[in-house]
Amino acid sequence: MLKGRPPSWDAPAIHGDEVWELPPGATLLAGNAVTRVQAAEIRFGRGVFWGVQYHPELALREIAAAIADQAGDLVEAGLAERESDVAARADAIASLHDDPGNRALRWQLGVDGEFAEERRRRREIANFLEHLPDLR
Repeated sequence: MLKGRPPSWDAPAIHGDEVWELPPGATLLAGNAVTRVQAAEIRFGRGVFWGVQYHPELALREIAAAIADQAGDLVEAGLAERESDVAARADAIASLHDDPGNRALRWQLGVDGEFAEERRRRREIANFLEHLPDLR
């Protein structure tokens, strides 16, 4: 699932729910300080299942909209001081959608090309499609 990913990368993770414990036979593939289980492979019977908690399917504009919609919750959680700070961050992410190579925006947001560039952000989806025949 993570073929082509570097050992450490930025991924859009905008969820409130999270997996705390994996079932028997599962392999933890990625995690971070916020959410221990970010990616896993689960084998059950003849099936192989890949799952991620982050969102490789989302475009940066969708991520920006989701963040803007959650402004109050993000302030309440202590992740931002003011809703206007959240709006500014959402605007910067939306701008990165239009110009993913913008180094100044990447630096401002603290993200890498794995987050900024659509092809790289959606790597798990491409890997899934490539290996679909093998996963049956």
